Amino acid sequence: MSNGPVAATEQGAWPAGLVELYAAERTELVRAAFLVCGSVAAAEDAVHDALAKVAARWDRVERARSYLYVAVVNAARDAARRDRRFVPDPRARDESEPDLSADSLALHGALARLPVNHRAAIVMRYFLDWDDDEIAAQFGVRAATVRSWVHRGITKLRKELA
Repeated sequence: MSNGPVAATEQGAWPAGLVELYAAERTELVRAAFLVCGSVAAAEDAVHDALAKVAARWDRVERARSYLYVAVVNAARDAARRDRRFVPDPRARDESEPDLSADSLALHGALARLPVNHRAAIVMRYFLDWDDDEIAAQFGVRAATVRSWVHRGITKLRKELA
């Protein structure tokens, strides 16, 4: 019987460092994924998918925390792309979703309507506190592209939330 997503890989035990990192960062990893993909269930799936991929490469990982967050954000972006036609109605929530204030619901809905790259860049900048160069390196784009995504996303958020 498995004790959760970090109990064991198909090849054996999860790397101890990854288990410790997951234990310390789990809530923030799920939060970051949730902000990108808009669903707690999809966010948890994204975190678990990312963990499996990171575990397979663990011996080659240099900046473990950053690497794991990037893997989670990328998995959440993939989940958001799969569900891109679905824009959640903030009033109709799954019971597994967290209770949010009216302002948080409005922000969550507005974030969900942004293009996935804009949303992910905003989450990485403002919720994970990464700079443009770090985000750009992870997306494989120029820092100017990241600044554009963030600027356009924030402009749209301001209009929707005004």
